[in-house]
Amino acid sequence: MSLSRQEIVKIAIVEASRVFAKCKVSYTEPINIFELIEKYSIVLNFQKMENLAGAYLPETEGSKPGILINEQLPLTRQRYTAAHEFCHFIRGDSTSFDTSSELFYENYKREDKERIAEEFASCLLMPRKLILTTLAKIGLKDQESLNPKAVYNLSLRMGTSYQATVNRLFTLNMINSKKYRELDIEPIEIKRMYGTGNLSSSWNNIWYLTEEDKNSTIYPNVGDEVRILLEENPTTGYKWILHPEVEKVNTFWEPIQEDTSKFGATGYRNITLRIQEIQGIKLNFYHNRPWLPLSSSINTYNLNVLVQKKRHGIRLEQLIA
Repeated sequence: MSLSRQEIVKIAIVEASRVFAKCKVSYTEPINIFELIEKYSIVLNFQKMENLAGAYLPETEGSKPGILINEQLPLTRQRYTAAHEFCHFIRGDSTSFDTSSELFYENYKREDKERIAEEFASCLLMPRKLILTTLAKIGLKDQESLNPKAVYNLSLRMGTSYQATVNRLFTLNMINSKKYRELDIEPIEIKRMYGTGNLSSSWNNIWYLTEEDKNSTIYPNVGDEVRILLEENPTTGYKWILHPEVEKVNTFWEPIQEDTSKFGATGYRNITLRIQEIQGIKLNFYHNRPWLPLSSSINTYNLNVLVQKKRHGIRLEQLIA
């Protein structure tokens, strides 16, 4: 007899909590699922695998347990697949091979161990503490503020897919059935609301940041676009200045009110960065009069951009361990 939904959730929460306790996870940044797996001395291998999303291979005499991930999957799906296969290790399951259809389509019929692994992946990648911390960072305080754009931004900051994030919010009773239906929208539609700009592919994302993201770290992929909107009133002489300058960061000023002839018109400095290379980028903006020293700035905005790189093969450290 199959386990009930309530029993599945309870098992998944307990297993994920044990991992968090053992690894002393921080709830201020995306869960580093690949690092967690390697802490358990599991060989993590990224390879092309046709229609397979991932696989779990138990320990055998003379070999460590292993998790295989399809390197062609988008990073959010790689992370989910890794967490799913990790659950099979945690629970001592037998060998498991999972196709993309089995992992990413909700109506696919699954046995209990797979249902537990699915729920475990959500618990591990989106713990309540991380969701609450992230919502606070981006200035979202109640259910009513959780519109599609807000949840899309939340999912980017946790490194999870939009739909998985909506499902997790519902499971945690952070949204009701009505709000769940309101959020039932394809991510591409949300990106169209922003204007897709120069995204490299439909899998790439738009990071839409405001002053709420001051002093934050974000984790975009190559091909993503970062857009920052900072309030500015140039008639006062103060404008947002990037120092030191970073190549390929574009800015323009956009008024809030239509009549730009009015003195004191307030608007926004729009700052756009397209992620083209795998490298760390540090953005330091100063709200200052251009002719004055930076020390006279009336406000600052710092952003750390850590570009994500998809992995291939096995880490050398694991091969020689």
